[in-house]
Amino acid sequence: MQIPHPDWTPEQGGMGKDVIRREPSKSVVTKMAVVESNNTGLPASYVTTRTKQFPLLWFAVFGNATGGLALLSSSKLMLTDIFAGVAPEIVTPVFSTGYVSALGVGMALGRFGWSAISDVLGRRNTYAAFGLGVPIVGMAPYLCHAVVDVTSGCASGTGGGEVWPYLMTFYGGSVLAITFYGGIFSVLPAYIADLFGQKHAGAIHGKALTAWASSAVAGPMGLAYLRSYSYDNAMQDLLQTVEAHDALALNRSFGVSISDEEAIYKLVDAKTLTIEKLMELAPVGTVDPTPFLYDTTCYMAAALMSAAAISNLAIRPLDLRKELIQDRK
Repeated sequence: MQIPHPDWTPEQGGMGKDVIRREPSKSVVTKMAVVESNNTGLPASYVTTRTKQFPLLWFAVFGNATGGLALLSSSKLMLTDIFAGVAPEIVTPVFSTGYVSALGVGMALGRFGWSAISDVLGRRNTYAAFGLGVPIVGMAPYLCHAVVDVTSGCASGTGGGEVWPYLMTFYGGSVLAITFYGGIFSVLPAYIADLFGQKHAGAIHGKALTAWASSAVAGPMGLAYLRSYSYDNAMQDLLQTVEAHDALALNRSFGVSISDEEAIYKLVDAKTLTIEKLMELAPVGTVDPTPFLYDTTCYMAAALMSAAAISNLAIRPLDLRKELIQDRK
């Protein structure tokens, strides 16, 4: 006895009666198409080792997530260290708390909003839209420098009118950029399903999330290193300025000599010797380096986000049927 071909159907039924052959309804055809679509997809092992799309997508997630984490970690510090110093009547503790809450709301809106928008724009185009975070992050140092320059001729607490445009631009831009960070992860599962099929999308998504885990480690560590590097350089420059102005000023205020590096490092680590304290000893006209401490961090984050945008644009759709045949070989 031979097993019939799967596409074979009998032409006659029992008792010599013809079988009535009916065309499937549209709803049945739609359900069959959905079932076939759900059962189609490249294995996770094949995707991660033999496709170019996966490493490009991985880096797109890593770059955007690292930039988002850097902004999320530094934006509150930039607000309190820079804007609060030039406009304390505006940037109060209540204002700063509201800003942090706005970042959280932006994160939630990004997760819900960008996933819905991606249904219209497409996943790749939505990830390309996340590239708008590059000028936002790259512009943050400029806003900080500009607000200090604008208010440098004003007495403390009198520069509120000049600060508002820069403050609101920084506020709105950072919240918008945080929505991109939330949207990265809400759009990712559908992006993976569109690229590699739905059958193994869950396993592939788990492997792609290693990019987020890597960014969670690299982002804070990189931010801490870059800010520490900038802070140490700023302290060194201020110490030299203070010594040139008054060689005994440091000894009178802190009981150490500038040549005693070990003692100075201990005071810096203990937060006893800070930029604010050195600015009190520095000559009039010395530029406060605080607004420049976050420049390297923002520029590095913008560079990573730019590379992530290029990586996303390099992704091309896969021919799933061709790749499935290749996988079976």
